[in-house]
Amino acid sequence: MSQHAPTPGTGAATGPAPLTGAPVDQPLDALVDGLVVVSATGLVLQANRAARESYGLQPFRSLPGALAHRWLEAQRAAYGERLVADVLLPLDSGQVVASVSATRLAAAGRTVLVLRDVTDEREQVDALSAFAGVVAHDLRGPIAAMVGWSETALDRLLDGPAADPVEVAALVSRLHHGAQRLDRMVANLLLHATCRDRTLHPAPVDLAAVVEEVADARDVRRWVELLEVPKVSGDAPMLQHLMDNLVGNAVKFVAAGVEPHVVIGGRLDGPEVTVTVTDNGIGIPAGMREQVFQRFERVPGTGLGGTGMGLSICRTIVQRHGGAIRVDDGPEGVGTRFTVRLPAAA
Repeated sequence: MSQHAPTPGTGAATGPAPLTGAPVDQPLDALVDGLVVVSATGLVLQANRAARESYGLQPFRSLPGALAHRWLEAQRAAYGERLVADVLLPLDSGQVVASVSATRLAAAGRTVLVLRDVTDEREQVDALSAFAGVVAHDLRGPIAAMVGWSETALDRLLDGPAADPVEVAALVSRLHHGAQRLDRMVANLLLHATCRDRTLHPAPVDLAAVVEEVADARDVRRWVELLEVPKVSGDAPMLQHLMDNLVGNAVKFVAAGVEPHVVIGGRLDGPEVTVTVTDNGIGIPAGMREQVFQRFERVPGTGLGGTGMGLSICRTIVQRHGGAIRVDDGPEGVGTRFTVRLPAAA
C-alpha cells in the first residue's frame, strides 16, 4: 500500500521512512554545511545536524518555499546534474543567504540539497563592489583636475618670459592641494582596509597634542579652538586618524561664505574621557545621523566630494577601543557636535 506525502509547503505528514541510523547520520552530522535528502514528492527524508539546527529543516516536513523552488528545478534536471544558486532564507535569527546545491539522484526520484551559509561572503563581495565604485568615482575627479592644472601650467611655462609667474604659482598651488587631497583619500582607503584587523598598541595619548598636529598638517589651526582634553589610552596612529577625520569634516562641511569654527574639548567621566568636536557647519539631518557611520554613506546635497568612509572608519576605531561615538546638533541647533567616549589613561 503506497503512502502519500504533501506537496512542498503543506507542513507535516507521514511518508517514506527517513534515512536514519548511526552509521549514516554520524558522518553527515559532522558536516558544517546543511544536507537534506528529499523525496520525489518534496518531503524531507533526512536532514543532518546543520540542516536541522541552522536551517530548521526536519524529517517528515516539506521544504519551505524558497528551497521547494530549487527542488522543483532539480526535478526537471537530468540525473546527476548539479544545480547551484543562492537562496534567501528567512530564519528566526534573521535572513540568511545560502548557496544551495541541488542534485537529482536516480534512486526513487530523490534529490540531495546541500546548503552553505554565504551571507558574510556575499556582503563582502557587495562591499567590495561598492568600494571599487567609490574609489573609481572619487579618485577620478581629483586626478582629472590635477591633469588639467598641470597641462595649463605647462602651457604657461612654454610661453617663456611672457609667462605670468603669479598665474603659474596659483596653478602649482592647486596641484599641491590636489595631491594632498589624494594622499588623504588613499590613506583613508588603506585605513579602511586595515583598521578592523590591525593589532592595537595601547599607550597614554595626549589628544590635545594630536589635534594640534592634525590642525597644523591641514593648515586649519586658525579655525580650531582647542580646550582642555584629558589624556586617553589608545593606539596613537589610529587615534590620530580619528581626530584627523573629525577635524577634516568639521572644517569642510560649512555653508558657502562661512568661516569654519571648530571647538574641541574633553572631560574625565570615571574610567572614560568624553571628547566633543563641535562645528558651525551645515549639520546632519536627524534621519541621517546613524546612516553617516555606514561605509560609503555621505550626506546628500552637500556638493562636496569624499569617499564616504571617514565616519565609518571613526566608528570602527572608537569601537575597537571599547568606546562609542554619536552625532547631534550643535549648540542652539547650529552645526554638528560629535561626542566620542574613549578609555582614560591610567
